[in-house]
Amino acid sequence: MYKVVVSDLDGTLLNSDQEVSELSKKVIRELCDRGIKFYIATGRAYPDAKRIMESIGIKIPLISANGGVINDSDGNEIYRDDLDEESKNIILDIDYMAVSDLIHINAYSDNRWFLTTEERKVNPFKEEPHFTYEINSIEELRKRNITKIYYIGPRRELLKLEKIVLEKTDGKVNVAFTHPECLEIFDMNVNKAIAVKKLSDMENFTLNDVIAFGDGFNDYEMLKEVKKGCIMKNAHYSLKEALPELEIVTSNSRNGVAKKLMEIYNIKVDEE
Repeated sequence: MYKVVVSDLDGTLLNSDQEVSELSKKVIRELCDRGIKFYIATGRAYPDAKRIMESIGIKIPLISANGGVINDSDGNEIYRDDLDEESKNIILDIDYMAVSDLIHINAYSDNRWFLTTEERKVNPFKEEPHFTYEINSIEELRKRNITKIYYIGPRRELLKLEKIVLEKTDGKVNVAFTHPECLEIFDMNVNKAIAVKKLSDMENFTLNDVIAFGDGFNDYEMLKEVKKGCIMKNAHYSLKEALPELEIVTSNSRNGVAKKLMEIYNIKVDEE
């Protein structure tokens, strides 16, 4: 039996309305009551992850920004790994608009979300009214500590941009698609697996104790390195092809995480 459960949010624990369903809340609270550790590991910024945690009715450490930040259960930041100055400036120098004028740039800095002044707000994710963006120019972003930079646009154009980013940085950054239309760049030493390992050292468990759920390529390392990784049915085909040995569970819109946990831990709750 797994002592620890780690779940991604978007496309995984969150349903198609970008909420944690009542069934999922019941299952998670039952796990916690049984002494099973439950953690969230998300690409979202800490304030947004915290709001979702509170909606479940639990108080836990949170892994955010794809593993770039960890906050303890009281909200204290206990770990952060920002992009190094050289990589940050190389990326900000890239003329992404030359690849496609349908691409726009975003940045996370100190748990705040920034767009640049010349950008329009376009987002493949459902609008999130609880966490809003601020405007900064590229030059203003250079002065900030940046946890991650991400581009939103058509996947075919982002694939071209990905090659440019890796070439310009000499492959010294971590690049992942967290959504088919969202390309994210963070420090080479940042991913969810590394963050879960850091949290395990603090919380007295090992990766061999963990079952994890995810749907994006930013979940790849985590799903591969824990004892059992589960891929959502709605995940992009590229993740399924990269990890063919892993179990595919029911989609996020049908409570895939909750139903798999009910099966594993023999949890019986009212599903209405």
